[in-house]
Amino acid sequence: MQREWVTGACWLGCERADLPVIYLGPVQWDGQHAPFYACEPCLDRLKAQAFAYFMDRRPAIA
Repeated sequence: MQREWVTGACWLGCERADLPVIYLGPVQWDGQHAPFYACEPCLDRLKAQAFAYFMDRRPAIA
């Protein structure tokens, strides 16, 4: 699925506004939902963190 970058606010940590962000999905809480966007530097940090997590938990090949 191809997603488009839009101008908006990053919800992923830096909280900067008026920059290119990409939609990651809805945040859901207590029956409500809000759009969840991230800028490229925060998204890169999230991807690196997820990759490290996956690599640490990858089963050893015997």
